[in-house]
Amino acid sequence: MQVFGVKKQEREGIFKLFLRNSKLKFHEIEGKTTLRSNHLAYHLACMQKEGLIEKRNENYCLTKNAERYLPIFPHIITKSMSPVPIVLICVTNKDKILMIKRNNRPYKDYWSLIGGKMHLEENFSETARRLVKEKSGLDITNESMNAILQERVQEEGTIKHNFILFLMKAKTKQSKIIESHYGELKWLALKDIDKENIIPSDYWLIKNKLNSKTSVKSAVMTDEEGLLSSFRILK
Repeated sequence: MQVFGVKKQEREGIFKLFLRNSKLKFHEIEGKTTLRSNHLAYHLACMQKEGLIEKRNENYCLTKNAERYLPIFPHIITKSMSPVPIVLICVTNKDKILMIKRNNRPYKDYWSLIGGKMHLEENFSETARRLVKEKSGLDITNESMNAILQERVQEEGTIKHNFILFLMKAKTKQSKIIESHYGELKWLALKDIDKENIIPSDYWLIKNKLNSKTSVKSAVMTDEEGLLSSFRILK
């Protein structure tokens, strides 16, 4: 929402009502807030323009796009934070592993495996292929899930970062890598990986979990007007 201060809080208060209600009439929203009717009408009109709310007959509902924010909305409006899931991909070519020297914080100037966040519509394999393609130009095959690790970083006794790392392993027949603004890329033999210059958790995963396998299932189901059906495990 591109609003600030009191207006932002008021708009968030309206959105919050839809955590427990799939549809609300104007008078119902008015009764659950302290907003005057003209003020509420202004906010609802703005939220409709922004694609957050739509009106169906007499009811206001979240748009399909806004529905995506429901699982994370409580964290957006409060100070609480959750661990960040990160997919790490160990890309191999013969006896070499692809490493990247990070340009961004956190862990700037440390070597690491290629990694990043999942997009909402992706599964693990799709995430791995996208991240490797974006950051190195390489195409990968034979993706496998090898380990899951929670990594917490503390500073002066306070947790400042909390990641859930999903280690995947993949192969490529290509060796030529592109220049990347994400960081310098280099093929390294396992024996040449320097413990002092790599993120410690990445180093531990490489040394201990590349030959492991773990099972992480992906599932999909259908939501039709709040009715969940067609649950199935994906291969």
